[in-house]
Amino acid sequence: MAPVKNTRTNEYRISIDLNVNSSKSILDNEKVPYPQSQSYFDEITIKENKIDIVAKRSGVVDLKGVFLNHQSALYRQITKALVYYYCATGKPHQIKMIKVERIAKKTSEQLILNQGDITQVVDCSANLKALKDIDLNSLKLIFLENSKATGFLFGLTFLIKSLDKSSKHEIFENKWKAFNAIYKSASGATKDFDCHKFIREDLINNQASYPLVLEKISGLTVKEIRDNTRWIKFIHNDFSTIKQTEAFKKFILRNEDHRLMKIFTDTIGVRSDFLKQQGFLEAVNQHLENNEKTINNAHLAATLCIKYTYFARNKLMHAENIQSGFRLVPLNKEEEEVTWLSGILTLLIIDLINANQRF
Repeated sequence: MAPVKNTRTNEYRISIDLNVNSSKSILDNEKVPYPQSQSYFDEITIKENKIDIVAKRSGVVDLKGVFLNHQSALYRQITKALVYYYCATGKPHQIKMIKVERIAKKTSEQLILNQGDITQVVDCSANLKALKDIDLNSLKLIFLENSKATGFLFGLTFLIKSLDKSSKHEIFENKWKAFNAIYKSASGATKDFDCHKFIREDLINNQASYPLVLEKISGLTVKEIRDNTRWIKFIHNDFSTIKQTEAFKKFILRNEDHRLMKIFTDTIGVRSDFLKQQGFLEAVNQHLENNEKTINNAHLAATLCIKYTYFARNKLMHAENIQSGFRLVPLNKEEEEVTWLSGILTLLIIDLINANQRF
């Protein structure tokens, strides 16, 4: 039987130079699949000052088009490499030069982008230290070619950009988009409600997989939570009519943490008439009393990161407030809220990335 002819006669070499002197190895000759390939792989090597990608293809690729078409297979490999790089280093090193070469038996060509031609992924002032908490073995998921890997890759691009914005509202928006992409990939669901339910249940039932966010939550006080949220507005928004009273009751009853019990006790007056009319008030009050000393960090984490943050996200996205740029003084109540929520949400996102093999 005649050997199968190798039709991948075009070798593409992509080199990305970064403005750092260290040549410390970060990733060595990682074999990375690419779309529509069952048995062939590209190679990615990452050092602190350089990223090298070697890809063999049968077709001739327009080198300029690599950077214009974000759906191209070569651009996807560049994105994967840069995401891994910034997560591994946790530093906003700038790209100095990108060189793309196509080498064939009879012809070759190259394209060079100098620093002035490049839109940097992150600003040199970005604080990427939070990315250092990501487990690099778990991060290798992004090199795969499947829907789960794609969702986590997309989520990570938003997470990285969320650490690179001067607007606190933009930071929060990108954090939520990162969370959205990741929870859809983790749950396999499409509706937000189903995704949120999945993440809440997983957080409660597998607490060992969420060490970063639960450690943060364990230290929160009632005062800190109330100072950084708009709890009464949240209740008015999510449980606005008497028809939603049963949902409000169920929301309270599925939480047990003493801090939530105290917050509910202090704010329940805005819906006590509804609860009384529906015959729910006694059961709710008994639940609050029974759990006034209960510690359940997972319940509080799920409520803050999912239920409450979804409310804050909707208020921001649906143009229900003045546009965030039309503020004449810094650190107004809404900015303080989204900044505080962003910090907690980052920890949950990183926990999900580190535990992605479970999904």
